Amino acid sequence: MIRTTRFSFSTFLRLTISAILIGSLGFANAALADSHENDAAQVEYRQTLMEIVGANMGAMGDIMKNGLTLPGHVAVHAGQMAEMAQLIAPAFKNNIATDATDAKQKIWQDWTKFESAIGDFEEAARNLQAAAKGGDMATVGPAMKALGKSCGGCHKPFRKPKEESFKSKAGHAGHDDHG
Repeated sequence: MIRTTRFSFSTFLRLTISAILIGSLGFANAALADSHENDAAQVEYRQTLMEIVGANMGAMGDIMKNGLTLPGHVAVHAGQMAEMAQLIAPAFKNNIATDATDAKQKIWQDWTKFESAIGDFEEAARNLQAAAKGGDMATVGPAMKALGKSCGGCHKPFRKPKEESFKSKAGHAGHDDHG
């Protein structure tokens, strides 16, 4: 004998709602996982961006300290730093301050000051670029110093100090710079 089971409309409705809720939770968990992965990717991009800035600063420092005869190179590096400055604020727009970043919450708490510090950095980089294009090494040195000071104008208030850096935690194998 074949036995059939009858569902009442209310049983059908409860099963349907349950299935929808279970499916929704699965999608929410997947979206949350995607969000965390996207956060990690965003932080990694910020760190890469800041590494580029640091590499340009290091290259200019090498040129200056060692008296390398590389006409136009300081101007190119300074120009690249000024270009990177335009990318910094959008890269930090999302409030992501995970364990794998040296960004302080103060960035998002005082966004106007953060943007102002980036503007100062860009201006100093453009000034160094102009000085280097002019070829007068007497103006390049002070412009380079001003650029370094503008870096500190952002690092001091908005980046964790080295002793609090995520990089100082045992076993970290990530990026070596700021983001």
